[in-house]
Amino acid sequence: MADVREVITLPNGARVVFDAMPNLRTSAVGVFLAAGARHESDERNGLAHFLEHMAFKSASGLSAREIAEAVEARGGVMNASTGYELTNYFVRCLAPDAPDMLDVALALAFGPDHPPEEIEREKGVVRQEIGEAADQPDDLVFELAQMASYPDHPLGRPILGTEQTLDTIGRDDLVGFGLRNYSPQRTVISVAGRFDRDAVLGVVNRWLASRNGDPAPKAIAPADGAAALRTETRKLEQSHIVLARRTVSATSPDRFAARIFAEIFGGGMASRLFQDVREARGLAYTIDASCDQHSDCGRISVYAGCDAKDAAEVVRITQDIWADLATAGPTEVELARAKAIAAAQFAMSAEAPAARAGSAAYELLTFDRLVSVEEVLGYIDAVTIADVRGVAAKSLSNPGIASAVGPKAGLAAAEAFVSA
Repeated sequence: MADVREVITLPNGARVVFDAMPNLRTSAVGVFLAAGARHESDERNGLAHFLEHMAFKSASGLSAREIAEAVEARGGVMNASTGYELTNYFVRCLAPDAPDMLDVALALAFGPDHPPEEIEREKGVVRQEIGEAADQPDDLVFELAQMASYPDHPLGRPILGTEQTLDTIGRDDLVGFGLRNYSPQRTVISVAGRFDRDAVLGVVNRWLASRNGDPAPKAIAPADGAAALRTETRKLEQSHIVLARRTVSATSPDRFAARIFAEIFGGGMASRLFQDVREARGLAYTIDASCDQHSDCGRISVYAGCDAKDAAEVVRITQDIWADLATAGPTEVELARAKAIAAAQFAMSAEAPAARAGSAAYELLTFDRLVSVEEVLGYIDAVTIADVRGVAAKSLSNPGIASAVGPKAGLAAAEAFVSA
């Protein structure tokens, strides 16, 4: 089936993607930007996330209350998120409201007022967010794993920043980050569902047609991975452990094989880790594997929450399964199951307007083109046992990375993984 999405590129490089789903009563509209925590300086860590927060305090002359009322009075749902490489401002709404809701999203991205009196007040909110993340050991252990995976690199800093770097952020920093990074060449407006195309395009042109800016500078890739350990001793009932190794990036030809490997390894209840560690031995309530991919690097991670006395055994089993998948590869049954899960998840998301809008923007910002559902399903179907074994072996050849939060026995188990 042909991809019926339409892409319009404005003279300044900003792109608009229309994904018409005329049988729906709703629309998903969003502003997506190739800018995030990766594009901050070390001294202003947390700036991209704080800019997203401040947009909701006042934009284009509307107060925080007026912004919320403009969306919620029509039944819309508004949100935003900041990642390492992407930021988005997003609204789900009824179809007739799509142009007005996109106007709000564009105001948040390109018209924030940054009133000085709100800056210090909002810093208090973000400090609470930072504190909440630090209080949750299953969040903290992944933050420590990120730091261990990419030391001395922007990808190794927390997206939220720290209380110390947050204190240094001022209005000029907020304005400057937006001017440098929210450029037309790094902007995609994505609309999916039912909408008035001409009205939406009119709103886009009003906000973006005369906007100028420079293309994104080439990002510096992190150095090759090195063995690294980050731990924090806490008096907890459980040890929280992440065991990781670097893998291929989101643009690698092997990206789907890496995701299939993670699914077989620990992606669900039928995965090897779940069946061996939890079902057969009862060593952990939670154990899973994931594949995190950025534009120029990636990581396979295993997370386990277990009794400290069982941590060493959990680490040993994880190492054994990883090694077996790297040498023997998965079975035909495991490969078929993992491919079915990946295909079903992608196909189901492709039927939801919010997911479709997000996917289209990600495709344009990452690959500079749209990637059809059929193409992705073809990539998934083409993954072989040899492909999975290959990415498993390549990841296993990379140094061990680990983090742990909790009792000392769990920290020692994580250290053993790194030193093995």
